[in-house]
Amino acid sequence: MTRHAQKSNVNSQARQSGSPAQNVSSGDQPNLSSGARASYFVNQGLAFATRGDFDTASARYREAIALDPNSEIAHHLLGDALRSQENLIEAAKSYARELSINPRACETINTLGTVLQRLGRLDQAVVCYRKALALNVRYAEAHNNLGHVLERLGRLDEAVASYQQAILYKPTLAEAHSNLGSALIDRGDFLKAVESCKKAIALQPGLIECHLRLGDAFKTMGLLSDAVRCYQHCISLSPNYSFAWNNLAEVLKQQGKLEEAVESLQKALGCAPPDPTAYSNLLHFYSFTRHVSPAVERLFAEGWEKSMLTDEERQAARHRSSHASGTFPLRPRAGRRLRVGILSAEVGKSHSVSYFLDPVLKELDRSRFSLTLFPTRLNGCSNAEQLRKLLVAHPDGVISLLGVSDAQAAERIRSEQIDILIETSGHTADCRLGVIAHRAAPVQCTFIGYWGTTGLTEMDWHIAGRGFDASFDAHFTEGIWRLPCFAVCYAGEASLPESAWAPDPDGTIWLGSFNNNAKIQEETLCLWAKALNALPEAKLLFADRCVQDGETHQRIISTLSLFGIDERRTEFIPFIRGHERHMRLYDRLDIALDTIPFNSGTTAFDALWMGVPLITLKGNWAGGTMAGSVVTAFDHPEWLAKDVAEYVSIVCSLARDVEGRKSLRKKQRARMAASQLCDAKGLARSLEDAFDGMYDSWIAGAGRHDPIGSAS
Repeated sequence: MTRHAQKSNVNSQARQSGSPAQNVSSGDQPNLSSGARASYFVNQGLAFATRGDFDTASARYREAIALDPNSEIAHHLLGDALRSQENLIEAAKSYARELSINPRACETINTLGTVLQRLGRLDQAVVCYRKALALNVRYAEAHNNLGHVLERLGRLDEAVASYQQAILYKPTLAEAHSNLGSALIDRGDFLKAVESCKKAIALQPGLIECHLRLGDAFKTMGLLSDAVRCYQHCISLSPNYSFAWNNLAEVLKQQGKLEEAVESLQKALGCAPPDPTAYSNLLHFYSFTRHVSPAVERLFAEGWEKSMLTDEERQAARHRSSHASGTFPLRPRAGRRLRVGILSAEVGKSHSVSYFLDPVLKELDRSRFSLTLFPTRLNGCSNAEQLRKLLVAHPDGVISLLGVSDAQAAERIRSEQIDILIETSGHTADCRLGVIAHRAAPVQCTFIGYWGTTGLTEMDWHIAGRGFDASFDAHFTEGIWRLPCFAVCYAGEASLPESAWAPDPDGTIWLGSFNNNAKIQEETLCLWAKALNALPEAKLLFADRCVQDGETHQRIISTLSLFGIDERRTEFIPFIRGHERHMRLYDRLDIALDTIPFNSGTTAFDALWMGVPLITLKGNWAGGTMAGSVVTAFDHPEWLAKDVAEYVSIVCSLARDVEGRKSLRKKQRARMAASQLCDAKGLARSLEDAFDGMYDSWIAGAGRHDPIGSAS
């Protein structure tokens, strides 16, 4: 996942009072009036603050306030000193006392807003910035800061407007141009984002956050080589800038440069403070590529919470999970609806997890269960509109956790008395596993979004479907709750055109993959090359929706050449936007080939929906059996090979059975729609039983590896 830089807040300079004292010591105080003595202590405080001695400075400011409680400058400078010590709550109080003396201190109102923002009190920060702007509409820094907090709240249109106002009143404010670029990236206006970032860099070439954002824009546009150059420039400006190392690793992974990606993530983890995003990314990488064994991956995963939470926080979370703590009352199941919560970075977004999750949530029996959504990320031009739509679809409740710390989010969920909390992201983009680590609900489980272990002490269950091999249990710190059915539901779009496929007139057999090119590594290419060598009439077709990068394509061509495949037998479809246009590309495929060691996910379902047969190879870990589970659930176990030789044999046999493939194309979508792959009601009933069983196990005090009612 890409790590975003902090947005640039702009604060006013601390106001000075008189001339700083020279050669300040703790000697005798001059014989002065109380007002003069207060000024004396203010000047002493300024001198100590200049040296970085904020403890002594704070003491001097407090002495000044004791002598003159209405000293506006003393309250302000005390707030500055406390803020320098990260004592934000007391700093906010000091600024508030100053404002009680002078409510029109516009710069202090702006500064108080930034402190409240850092405390996670985003709505209060918005009030502050708007007050400052009511006093001075041309206050560019306050417009910029207001845009920052609105962006954190997901109110992208308003954020963009605020940044534009900042630029209107101060065109040279580089931070506003940079922040505008960030908001435009989130809104999907990538070309405008690039333009804004370049303006910021022209104004302030050393603005490292802007180089990072420019790289993010290029990355999202699929211009990977350009993104690499931006991130490398960030690193040249600041070698310990963890965000740049992290984002560089993501691009290197997409380019297939796996060793370099690992090295970059390790560099990110070596920066201080530790970056939870880089840690999650390295976990995701290990799981994605099988660079390490499942046992090593599990040990590494267990270290995540140890790096991100203090020992005291972890102990507190463990205590909350016990009946003895009383954190979660033992409420009987009878006579009430069980309260289910969904903690997700994907709900409300155009994302594969949301695509699989929504149809099941719509089928949940609301007479037995209430459902509250806790979105942690909402991309788009109107956060309010997205939340409104979510509330219409899920009327029990939608509570946004945007801009809220993990500890605060966990407390918010606890206040809702959620019985079962479902986490859908795992160690993927925008995950909020820290909320789970703080123990937000009596029962916590992970579902759909991640194929590996989270490693969290406080994650009770990993929900798996029929066919989840018992040998995989040891790969997870969570208990495995097995459903008696397939564990996901594909919401096939009936509006998509039926397949218009026809055999190639010249007899070419088009094999291919529309997976992310990062999945297509040497092991996969070696497998596919064996099929190509056995089928001289076959060619390979690639269509990665994320990448338009010649360097990545060349890697694939060069690797295939090592196995005797001429580059004239490969074709890369240019990057295009639009879901329907992408899905129509399946008409060009005769047979879809699965990737190893990490299988196809959504692309497996897409291929089958468009009538394309999918050939896969049995793996030895959860992510290596996904596609095999799909074709088996679809009643095509003959498309699952037990070894490489059988894989090649299946591809060749199917390639030469043209009439059989014609028949498949005509019937496959209807058969899939009627299969368990698309059975939202059946999956919902199984999940309902699972929720009841999980809660009963918790009430009974059973351990997570001794469930009551788990399907075997």
